[in-house]
Amino acid sequence: MDPPLPETLPRAPSDALIAVGLSHRTAPIDIRERFALGDRRRAEWVENLTARPGVSECVVLSTCNRTECYLAGSDAEALDRLGRDALCRVSDLGAAGDSYLATLEGARAVRHLFRVTSGLESLIVGEPQIQGQVRGAYRDGRPMVGPVLHRLFQSALEVGGRVRADTSIASGVTSIPGAAVGLARKVFGSLDDRSVLVLGTGEMGRLTVQCLKREGAGRVFLASRDPARAERVSRPLEALAMRRSAALEALDRVDLVIACTESEAAFLRAPHVRSPRTGRAPLVILDIAVPRNVDPRVAGIPDVFLYNIDDLRQVVDRARAAREHERERAEAIIERHVAKYRAWRRSRRADPAVRALRDTARRLVADALAARAAPSDTDEARRLASQAALNKVLHGPTRAIRWLAERSDGEACLRRMEPWLTGRGPRVGAGSGEGRTGG
Repeated sequence: MDPPLPETLPRAPSDALIAVGLSHRTAPIDIRERFALGDRRRAEWVENLTARPGVSECVVLSTCNRTECYLAGSDAEALDRLGRDALCRVSDLGAAGDSYLATLEGARAVRHLFRVTSGLESLIVGEPQIQGQVRGAYRDGRPMVGPVLHRLFQSALEVGGRVRADTSIASGVTSIPGAAVGLARKVFGSLDDRSVLVLGTGEMGRLTVQCLKREGAGRVFLASRDPARAERVSRPLEALAMRRSAALEALDRVDLVIACTESEAAFLRAPHVRSPRTGRAPLVILDIAVPRNVDPRVAGIPDVFLYNIDDLRQVVDRARAAREHERERAEAIIERHVAKYRAWRRSRRADPAVRALRDTARRLVADALAARAAPSDTDEARRLASQAALNKVLHGPTRAIRWLAERSDGEACLRRMEPWLTGRGPRVGAGSGEGRTGG
């Protein structure tokens, strides 16, 4: 026997959404590197977090300038507490790490991710690498992504692409490697006769070599722990491949070192640096990795100048000022897409109403067909035709209900419609006069 018609609608899905984390705006590099989640740790960490009650979806974005956890579930306060606790455990700072974390909820979290993906929250405004990093975080988190974060990250990637296509926010210096090379050029005046060592053969390393080549750097060495990888990456870049261990023993042969590996611990230490550098210019080391690749104590060695990613701010601030006029156009694009995402979130309130409407309509058709005395092949064909016609008839009302749910008062309106959607609305008598026109 079919179950009875529902007395009331089921509750719409609860889609609490928060973003909790830290960035270069809220924490210095020595704190950010404590919270960094490399690829090896991130998947297990996310899986453990989503196993906690109340956490249904999770994506973690961890770059050199930010570690942010996007969480969806049933209760925003619980999500915030769980996210903060999990991040503080990562940092080994315990409760002391909580003061560096910020939480954004609902539309503020949506707007923030859209700004991040568009490059407006980057250390270097407009930098293009962040969009690929957001895409990678979303791809890596897919096993723990449901409808809320799927729609959020798909929308964020669309917004990032639209901002870069429709504005000039990405003109000029738009990458950390570019800013690092700009700082080196400011220190040396010219890189034409300088020897440079790049530690790291990932995306940052490749971008760094390309920037150095454009600036006319004399000799560029590219080092990796894997000599085969160093050779493979160096060849198309016209750089000189080196094993990392050999490069660290030959720092007296170069003028500039740029470190940008994904190592989780500092590997360039004071014993690697010989001092004084008799007959040579001081050694400049730019550590643009998070966690840092260079032990900060190297800065205390005579004839050595050590800069980290936070020291790039002067170069960055000039680049930001040059593109400030494009920010308003980018913000307008972001706000349009925030409104679209909020409308979609509200439309999810309509799911129970739509199911109730369709279930009621199908039940009425089935009951009418079942009342026939003896079913036949003709009746089965009529049943299928009726269901197909019913789906077409319900398409318009379904769209209307979803449109209604997108309104700020949509949930209240749907509640008032419950009696009709569940087939229990008041009947209009034939002689009541309601619905007739004319005098």
